[in-house]
Amino acid sequence: AESLFRQALEKRTNTLGPEHMDTLRSTHDLGAFYRERKRFDEAAALLERALMLDEKRLGPQHPYTFETLNTLATLKEDRNDRDGAVRLREIIFTRRSAFLDRMLWVTGENAREGYIRLHTPELHAYLALLPKLPPAVGGEKALQVSLERKGLLLRIASEVQQVVRLARDPALKQVSDDLTRARKDLAVLTLAGPTPETQGRHLDVIHEIEERITTLEGTLDRQATASAPPRRAAPVTLSDIAAALQAKAVLIDFYSYRADGEQKLLAAVMTKKGKKPVYTLIAYADLAGIEAAIKQYRDGIQDEDIEEGDLRADGQAAYTRIFDPLRTVIGTAKEVYIVPDGLLNITPFNALITEKGHYLIEDRDLHILSSVRDLVASALPPAKGSYLINAGPNYDLRNTDVKTVIETLERRRSVELEQRLRAFSSGMRGLKFSPLPGAEKEGQLIVERIKENKKSYKIYSTDAAEEEILKTIATPPEVLHIATHGFFLKADDSLRKRLLKMQRSSEIQVPPPGDNPLLRAGLAFAGINTNAQFLGEIDTENDGVLTALEVLGLNLEGTKLAVLSACETGLGEIHEGEGVYGLQRAFQEAGARSVINSLWEV
Repeated sequence: AESLFRQALEKRTNTLGPEHMDTLRSTHDLGAFYRERKRFDEAAALLERALMLDEKRLGPQHPYTFETLNTLATLKEDRNDRDGAVRLREIIFTRRSAFLDRMLWVTGENAREGYIRLHTPELHAYLALLPKLPPAVGGEKALQVSLERKGLLLRIASEVQQVVRLARDPALKQVSDDLTRARKDLAVLTLAGPTPETQGRHLDVIHEIEERITTLEGTLDRQATASAPPRRAAPVTLSDIAAALQAKAVLIDFYSYRADGEQKLLAAVMTKKGKKPVYTLIAYADLAGIEAAIKQYRDGIQDEDIEEGDLRADGQAAYTRIFDPLRTVIGTAKEVYIVPDGLLNITPFNALITEKGHYLIEDRDLHILSSVRDLVASALPPAKGSYLINAGPNYDLRNTDVKTVIETLERRRSVELEQRLRAFSSGMRGLKFSPLPGAEKEGQLIVERIKENKKSYKIYSTDAAEEEILKTIATPPEVLHIATHGFFLKADDSLRKRLLKMQRSSEIQVPPPGDNPLLRAGLAFAGINTNAQFLGEIDTENDGVLTALEVLGLNLEGTKLAVLSACETGLGEIHEGEGVYGLQRAFQEAGARSVINSLWEV
């Protein structure tokens, strides 16, 4: 093998020159071979030379540059050079964050997910080093990782939805189109390396495109502000987080990662000493035990036959596993902010049982955040719109706007047409929801309370409780309350059993849905029972299903509170480092500052 690696390097050097990208690749490959053979000095010499020329010729964010950095970092770990490895892993993390910002804007939903998964191992390699550092240093670095990476995919998806929305405005369309093209150009050049057109000034061309993108983003934001505030938020720093954290409060940010063939968990903690932030890092020894305790408690809560003593014992067991390692840093703090990860996203924290036998909500004021960024107050003013209530839709409504379309489709449906339907829609065909008179009454009771407080409101029930009410919001409501059926389709779950619990006599046939989890979580509105079999063929603007992906496009900037009074609105597909792909997060990304949702059937 060594002979062949050497031949490849020599031939490429002689034919292409010492600084051609293929020559640099061979330099890396021979260095990586030496590392595997534990010939560390020879490996270091080749890898350091490759890195210098990668950065000079290909730029800091080319895939070859990243590969050389990762191999060099692993070499330093092999040599027990902890500080050197951390320094390189931190460089990789910072550069990869910038790389992802370039790429995620110009790819589809599945490709974005692919990029994150592809580069997860290098992120986990960095996280695995942090518990080896002094706790204060490790805690600060772990919070920086969370700040930049947690929830990145949904944040990008939300901002992409904003750009799409702005592009519908003729005055903004040209700027939006120019921005999209510039982002694509930057992504292509980043991945390609020097081309015949950019040879000799490759990095200069990349810098020019970056400047063009910055200018276009500023233009789009300024022009958009005239009609609606832009959603692109200024970058949040750890200093901003520290300033936002109250003096006696505690911030706990969990991160799940893989190391040494096992899934592990750490918690980065921030407290305050006066105005100065104090960081620490807690590494958990038994994530499998924590997850088993969470599952047992969740199952117990949903078991109608469980004894009260057994349930409380399960709640205390889950509490002990999660909070015992944190007891010293939390102390007596009342205000506790938690950013969960993995299965912790669906943990009923408030219902955990403390060592004193209390529910945790009785001893602490818990705030569950999707990201540490949520701790920083929005720069946008609170919404001034009326309270908006959508409660108790008539699921059997036959909307006159789609009646003609449905009749036409009924006449000309064919196998060929069905094969062209959007994948996710087929997963919702056959959904049939029973009436919710209690939800309609819920809306009426809320109106009575609003009247007592002399607030303005709009309420939509029965036939009027349509999906398009939310999609055509002109002024964001101060409070949004939705009382209806909610659902989340698992990738391999038809929801038949779950829906049959609510509708004992219904015959429901639901084929497997598509693979985008944001299209598998939704709320039902007026007309869904009529439209269900035609989903994907009729216009999605008012088909009776509001998916989480559609929620990202709602105008809820500054809405103080969104109440999702429906089944399992806090559930979704759990993605480590991303949170839950579902309704709760979608409403937050759409602008709602707080969301009340349910982990259970209502």
